[in-house]
Amino acid sequence: MRRWPDVLTGLVAAVAAWVVFSWRIGTPSPWRDEAVTIAVASRTTEQIWALVQKVDLVHAPFYFLAHALFGADVDIVQARSISVVAAALTAPLVYGLGRRLATGAVGPRTARLTGAVAAALFVSMPFVSRYAQEARPYALATLVATLGTYLLVRAGTGRAGRRWWIAYAASIPLLVALNTVAALVLVAQAGWALAAGRRTFVRGAVAAVTGLVVSVPLLLAQDAQSAQVAFLQRPTVAELGAHVLFALGSSWIAVAVAALAVAAGVWRGRARRLVLVGLLWGVLPWPLLWTISQVSPFWTTRYLVFVAPGTCLALASVVTVALRPRLVAGVAAGLVAVMTVTGLHMQFVFRSPTIGHAEDLRGTAAYVEAHARPGDGLLFLPDGEYRYRVLTQLYPEAFSGLDDIALDQTATESSTLVGTTVETPQLWKHVAGVGRIWVIGGVGPVVTKTPEDREVKRLLDQDYQLVSTEEKRAFSVKLYVLDQGSATAR
Repeated sequence: MRRWPDVLTGLVAAVAAWVVFSWRIGTPSPWRDEAVTIAVASRTTEQIWALVQKVDLVHAPFYFLAHALFGADVDIVQARSISVVAAALTAPLVYGLGRRLATGAVGPRTARLTGAVAAALFVSMPFVSRYAQEARPYALATLVATLGTYLLVRAGTGRAGRRWWIAYAASIPLLVALNTVAALVLVAQAGWALAAGRRTFVRGAVAAVTGLVVSVPLLLAQDAQSAQVAFLQRPTVAELGAHVLFALGSSWIAVAVAALAVAAGVWRGRARRLVLVGLLWGVLPWPLLWTISQVSPFWTTRYLVFVAPGTCLALASVVTVALRPRLVAGVAAGLVAVMTVTGLHMQFVFRSPTIGHAEDLRGTAAYVEAHARPGDGLLFLPDGEYRYRVLTQLYPEAFSGLDDIALDQTATESSTLVGTTVETPQLWKHVAGVGRIWVIGGVGPVVTKTPEDREVKRLLDQDYQLVSTEEKRAFSVKLYVLDQGSATAR
């Protein structure tokens, strides 16, 4: 009977999380990475396996999972629902962790309130909502990071059996498979185990090392595909600050309140292990990854989604500050209310049809479908960026009547993300005689990054006239029409 309050609170947290995270799940247009997920997950198992041996191994578990659940007809809502479920299951784990880490330092009521506040913050955080509606593995990695931490704490407290340690060790290679950067949560886990005593630390170290050894072949295979992240640059100090602002709801009020809450928890909080885990998990990875990226650039906000539960635990530590009992509930409610209200605007922004996920692939495809004619040509500039040609896989009906002029082999035929293109000397043969050509690329002037791109641009400038330009979020659609005078002269 003593477990019923925890069971009920966990269920409430899971249901509340599902309601919030599933709200308007299909409204934002997919962005380039989500488009790749749909395109790859729609292939056969053999075709997915052939691809990930060359590229995108780090996302292979998500591709196979989406394909296993929804088959070749997977759509964006279905793929995003995987992340919704993962984030919803994380909420009760955050509650359980907060309660367990506070138990002993404070009474059972305050411990439960601490866990409930952490879970409520997790559910209300717009940063979490953004990636809970992402057809990529970041929410799954967050779930596994939280589950692994819970398994460790559960194994190291009470009379836990060997199965808890085995389960904790097994969570590590799964976490590495989903998001290598999320393995930084091991720092927080090591900190808790060290604070829990020598015996717990030794057992935790054995389990963690075992999990890491099992992960070595996967890490080596992932490292062989490290060219995928070669586009990442060394982050500036401003980018670090921008991430903190973004993660806390894009409001300086939220940042100030969060800083005060964490400071109070560090200064007067009685649950020291809760504060320790919260800081090592929810705060330290930001500057740590930033510092690592000064040597080996690996910095991007979505890689840090896994820190959100730790951030919520750090904020919830303010509940354990030595206050009069009547004030504790008020402080807890006030913290949740401020963080929720200040982040409410971003909840709507992340669910906007055009800017929710920063790119409007849906609008771009719809424009082409509405204005193109059968037999029109199609080119992409720059052609080397997968976000452009992947449009034809995500919305095949919009491009069904168009000729992808530069395409040599399709994505499935070549076991690549978007296919391969013809050799530059042969390109003019494919362009010759096409009356109208749609060129899709980034906003602003046409960008050329390779010799192939420059040849395409030369052919367009030589024989075609630009007659219209339509810009969507992060995309432009340009229509070129054959200049009869130039064509006749040639």
